[in-house]
Amino acid sequence: MALPRTTRTARPSNPNNLTRPKLTRTAGWIAVAFGAIHIVVAPLDKRDVWSDIFEQGPWQTISLDVTPENLAYSEAFWVGPASCGVPVLLFGAFVLWTAKQGARVPAAFGWTMTAWGAVLAALLPTSPAWALLAVGVLLVLAARGPGAAEAETAES
Repeated sequence: MALPRTTRTARPSNPNNLTRPKLTRTAGWIAVAFGAIHIVVAPLDKRDVWSDIFEQGPWQTISLDVTPENLAYSEAFWVGPASCGVPVLLFGAFVLWTAKQGARVPAAFGWTMTAWGAVLAALLPTSPAWALLAVGVLLVLAARGPGAAEAETAES
């Protein structure tokens, strides 16, 4: 099965159009950093709990049936490997790859990330959810910025 071909945007003739790829790359790097930091910091923050998990075995400690006795194990699991760190890292890598290909990231990706980041930041303002909100806004600006209409017609 052949992979779909990416559509490259027209080479910008206007110097103002150079901001779109920059915004996209910035969004991608923020997402990669967010994901990588989450993947590294979360387990380090709970290393004593992870030590217990590996000592007792994950099948004995991690459960969907959360009780006061296993709350620390469940929390470590959902903040660590089951968190959004890996998907956000992959999303950022995809955004960077898309920018490198010269393609435009659809605005829907930016709007979805903006909505998700806004909900998370509203629920917990002191969290790093603001980074997800920034990624979304940058992608929306890149998709709707100068030259977006020309890029859409060039892609058709």
